[in-house]
Amino acid sequence: MPINLVSADYAAILPAVILIATGLAVLIADLFVTDDGYDNPSSEKSHLVWIGVCGAALAFAALFVPSGLLFGAWSENGVASGSEVVFLGALRLDAFGGFAAAIIIVAAGLTTLSSGGYLAAQGQNRGEFYGLVYLGGGAMVLLAQATNLISIFVAIETLSLTVYVLAGFFRKWKLGAEGAAKYFILGAFSSGFLLLGMAFVYGATGEISLAALGKSTADPYLMNVGLLLILVGFGFKVGAVPFHSWVPDAYQGAPATAAGWMAVAVKVCSFAALIRVVVAAGQGGVADAAIGKMLAALAVVTMVLGNLAALNQTNIKRMLAYSGIAHSGYLLIPVVLAFQGTPDPKVGAGALFYLVAYLLMTIGAFTVVAMVSNGDTDREELESYNGLAKRQPFVAFAMTVSLLSLAGMPGTVGFLGKLTIFKDAVYSGPYLYLAFVGILASLVSVYYYLRPIVAMYFREEGETIEIVENNWGVKLTLVLTSFGTIALFFCGKSVHELSVRSIQSITG
Repeated sequence: MPINLVSADYAAILPAVILIATGLAVLIADLFVTDDGYDNPSSEKSHLVWIGVCGAALAFAALFVPSGLLFGAWSENGVASGSEVVFLGALRLDAFGGFAAAIIIVAAGLTTLSSGGYLAAQGQNRGEFYGLVYLGGGAMVLLAQATNLISIFVAIETLSLTVYVLAGFFRKWKLGAEGAAKYFILGAFSSGFLLLGMAFVYGATGEISLAALGKSTADPYLMNVGLLLILVGFGFKVGAVPFHSWVPDAYQGAPATAAGWMAVAVKVCSFAALIRVVVAAGQGGVADAAIGKMLAALAVVTMVLGNLAALNQTNIKRMLAYSGIAHSGYLLIPVVLAFQGTPDPKVGAGALFYLVAYLLMTIGAFTVVAMVSNGDTDREELESYNGLAKRQPFVAFAMTVSLLSLAGMPGTVGFLGKLTIFKDAVYSGPYLYLAFVGILASLVSVYYYLRPIVAMYFREEGETIEIVENNWGVKLTLVLTSFGTIALFFCGKSVHELSVRSIQSITG
C-alpha cells in the first residue's frame, strides 16, 4: 500500500524529529566544537546546554504549527486540524498526544539546563548524556501519539535503551552499574509480557490498531488475556507495585538529573500510552470487568506500599523513588475510571493535569540533589542536608516547595493535582474507596516529606555543604520549577481546561 504523506503527517512527527535532530546535533557539537574540548568532561560546555535548550524550544513551538499536535486543542472538540490518523494508523494527530508531548519536551529542556554544571562537577560532562535525553525524548513523544501495537512497542523499546544507559551513565559508580543492570533485565522481562499480550490481542482481533480493542467481534478470552499481559508490561514501565523493584536502585545509581528525567518523562509517555489502551478497551465492552478491579487493586497497593516503603528511607534519592511509586498509584486512579467507561469523558484529565504538577515538583527536587552534589558522588543521605537553609537559603526554599507539593499541601500545584484525581474518584461512585485510600496515603507521606525540611531548617550543619560551581543552569531550573509549582496553584485553571480538551480528543 503506497503511503501518500500530507501536511498532517509531517506535523505529527515534527516535534519528535526536532528532538532527535537535537540529540544528533549535540553529539556532533561535542566532537567538533573545541572551546571546551571533548576530552575535558570537567568543563561546563555551555554550548551543549544551549543547543539542547534551543532544540527543546523549537520542538515545543512545533506543537502549535497549523495542523500541529496542540493546534486543535483550542478548538471545541480538541482534535487537531487535518487528518486525525497519520502514517496508516501508526500515530494519531490529537491534542492528547500533544499535551503529553509538551510535558516531555519541557522536561527535556529543564533536564538540560540543570545538567551542565552538575555533570562538570562530577567530571562526567559529555555530549552523550544530552544526546540520550533528546533521542529518548523523541521516542517518548512518538509513544504518546502511538495508536497501534507495533508503533507502541517500537517506541517503548527505543526509549528504554536510552534510559538504561542513562541509569548507568556514571560508569565508575558501582551503584550505577547495579541499578542499570536491574533496570535492563526487568525492562526486558516486562517487554516480553507486553509483546506476548500484543500477540494475544492480535490473535483475538486480527488487527494491530488500538481501535480493534473495542470491537465486539473479538474473541473475549484471547482479548482479556492479552489485555492483562499488556497491563503487566505497563506496570513495569510506570513502576507500579509489585513490578517496582527496579525503581529505587535505578534512581539511586543514576545521575541526579537523569533520575529526574527518568522519573518524569518515562512516567508521562507510559501513562499516555496506557490511557489510550484502556480507553480503547473500555469503549467496546469486550474487556472483562475483573480487569478493571485488578487495576483498582493495583492502584491501592501501589499507593499504600509506595508510601510505607518511603517512611524509613534516609537516602533522598531512594525516598523520591518510593515517592514516585506512590504517585504512580495516584495516577492509576483515572486509568481505572477510564477503563470502566465512566459516563463523564473528562475523568482522564486529572492524570494529565497531575503529570504537569509531577513534572515541576519532581524535576525541582532532583535538581536540588544535583546542586548540592560536588565531587565523586551525590550528596544523598538525609543528614547531609542538615543546616542547608543557613548556607543556601534559596536551594532549601526550592526543595521545600517541591516536597510540599509532592505531599499535596495547599498553596502548591500538587494539591490541585491530587484534588482533581480524588474528586473524579468520589463522583464515580463505585470507586469512592480509591479516593479514601489516596487521601490516607497522602497523609502518611507528609511525614517523610517533612523530614528533609526539618533537617534543612532546624538542625545544625554537620559538614560544609559546597554546591556545584558554574550553576547558572541549575539555579534557573530551580527558579522555573519553584515559580511554576506555586503559580499554577493560583492560575492552573487554563492548564486544567487544556487537559480536559486533550482527554476529550480520545474519549469523545
